[in-house]
Amino acid sequence: MDNYINATAQSKIQLAEAYNVSLKTFNRWIEPIKDELGEYRGKTYTPRQVEKIYDFLGRP
Repeated sequence: MDNYINATAQSKIQLAEAYNVSLKTFNRWIEPIKDELGEYRGKTYTPRQVEKIYDFLGRP
């Protein structure tokens, strides 16, 4: 996961749109890694958190 700098900070809504799913569905998808992701601060996930989501769900 050293390539996290390739990801940009994104909101949950942006990520849900990228995966072409509703926000509710996206939240269910990431529930298993919620503890690993850490806190959702400032209405965005950090690039490192986004990369963890990509690793878990695959790139949109």
